[in-house]
This record gives sequence, structure tokens and C-alpha cells, in this order.
Amino acid sequence: EIWLASEDTGAYGIDLKTSLPDLLARLTGLLERKGSPETMLRLGMTNPPFILAHLDRLAEALRHPNMFRFLHIPVQSGSNAVLTAMNREYTVEQFSLVADYMLKHVPGLTLATDIICGFPGETDEQFEETLALVRKYRFPVVNISQFYPRPGTPAAKMRRVPTQVAKARSRALTALFESYEPYDALVGQVLPVWVSEEVSRDGAQTVAHTAGYVKVVLPRDDALRGRRLAVRVTAAAKFHVVAEPVADSDAA
Repeated sequence: EIWLASEDTGAYGIDLKTSLPDLLARLTGLLERKGSPETMLRLGMTNPPFILAHLDRLAEALRHPNMFRFLHIPVQSGSNAVLTAMNREYTVEQFSLVADYMLKHVPGLTLATDIICGFPGETDEQFEETLALVRKYRFPVVNISQFYPRPGTPAAKMRRVPTQVAKARSRALTALFESYEPYDALVGQVLPVWVSEEVSRDGAQTVAHTAGYVKVVLPRDDALRGRRLAVRVTAAAKFHVVAEPVADSDAA
């Protein structure tokens, strides 16, 4: 499992006269030539602006059998007014353009995002726009945080939203996120998974991931490490699914 990480992976290549899709094509081509179906690439966080011009090629790359179908695109707020105050170089509409295209053209994509609650000046109405965005996409992964003023930034000098209001918004967003089950549809399906070296905290389960990078827990079997195999999903939780190996599954 190879992670490609950066503060913004979508910006890769701007100074090198190349692009992120070019890099992914080279890497997946190398894995193809080596015949490595058990080796998977996972793309790190990317902001909307730098990938808007490459949506078709990025979708093509994520459909490659050596790529996890996982994309982390932070939206931060569902309000354009708040995004402008944050000095974000994109709009909610541009985020939605990226999200809609990738979800349509990459079957089984897991779309993760980040949201900040209580940015200075955020109104109740603007926060409602954020809730509406989460209701629309039902993100399976949402990293929720309250605004924290970093010294030396323009936001640190802005008038802050009262702490109790920011906390209430964080609780409301968390409650919304916890109100839906993103992985229920996987129950009963037979899926290929890639087994890592990770085990559960109690040591009783082996951890794997689906092509969409959904966490899968299996009965502990260290012999499965580093393998690709087929499993049948037997149950779903908020952050993972439970599965069992399917007999004779090496050809998954």
C-alpha cells in the first residue's frame, strides 16, 4: 500500500510542466509491467482548484485496478461567503462539480472531506448551508473541527463566533454525520480486499481495505498479510464493515 501525500496533491507538477494524472499514469503503468495486483496506490488530499482541469484523466486514473477509489477533497464550508472569508480559492459550486463528476465516473468511490465549524463571521444561515451539503452527499468520511485561531493569520484577528455557538454547531454536524450508515449497502456483497499489517486494538481481528478504501475487519489470520482476497461482508458499522474470507479466493 503506497500513499501519495502532499499538502495538496492536485498541485503536483505545476512547476515541472506535468500533472498529477501524468504521475499516476506513470506509476500505474509501472505496476502493470511488474504484474503487481496486490500493490495499491492511495491518493492524498487534494483541493478542488488544481484538479478541475483534469477531472476526466483523474477519474480514469482512479479506475485503474492498482488505485484505491478514494478521494479526500476538503470543502471546509458549504457557504461561499465563508469560503471567501477563509481565502479558499474555490466555490461550493466548484467543489460540487468535482464531487459530482468523480462520483459519477468512478464507481464505488469513497469521498472524504473536512469541515470547520464556527469560522469567524459564520452565521446560522451559512452553517445551514454546510448541513445541506452534508445531507446531499452523505460523505462516508467527514473530519469535523472547530475553528482555532492560528497566530499570524488574518483569521486570528477576526471577531470570533462565541465558543458555545461553535461547539453547538460542531455537535449538530456530528449528529448529522452519525445519523446515516454509509456502508449498509455492502452487506452481503463479495468484494476483493487488500490485507495490511494492521490489526484491531484488541488483537483479535485482521484489517483490510476494499477498492474504495473502506476498512474491513476479518478474523485474525496473520497469514493473510499482504494478500488480495475475496471476502463476504456480513455486517456494517459506521466506520468499517465486518467480513469473512471466501473459500479459494486468491483469484479475487
